[in-house]
Amino acid sequence: MSAAPVGDCLACRANRGELTAPGGVIYDDGRWRVEHQLAPAVLPGWLILKLLRHVTSLAELTVAEAAALGPLLARLTAALEAETGAERVYSVLLAEAVTHVHFHLIPRRATIPAEQRGPAIFALPAGAPEVACAAIAARIADRLRAHHDLPA
Repeated sequence: MSAAPVGDCLACRANRGELTAPGGVIYDDGRWRVEHQLAPAVLPGWLILKLLRHVTSLAELTVAEAAALGPLLARLTAALEAETGAERVYSVLLAEAVTHVHFHLIPRRATIPAEQRGPAIFALPAGAPEVACAAIAARIADRLRAHHDLPA
């Protein structure tokens, strides 16, 4: 439950700029950062929302971090729906393989077969074109900057 960055934590490495997602940083308010899933991504628009500091449980969030989370999830969901045509946007926090508080925001389009929806979406193969992922990341970043209630 350390607040300090962890050397081998994938999220901490990305937050330090050691790993670059397609399209770069989409959003950063000093508490939360949003980037596209690292390549090779599963789906264009599969975003990762992560806390900048290393914590392993939502119970460790500060009041300010917790207060920022809900509105940010709502804005990201709206942006993903608008930019990808998703019927649903899954918001998933597991923090098992990467034990750093982070959410997968997954645009579930109508084209995803019923048997690959819900938790089964995590079994889809990676291979989304990096160019498509970067393009969606840029459009979502533009959309977030257009809303004055969220800092760019």
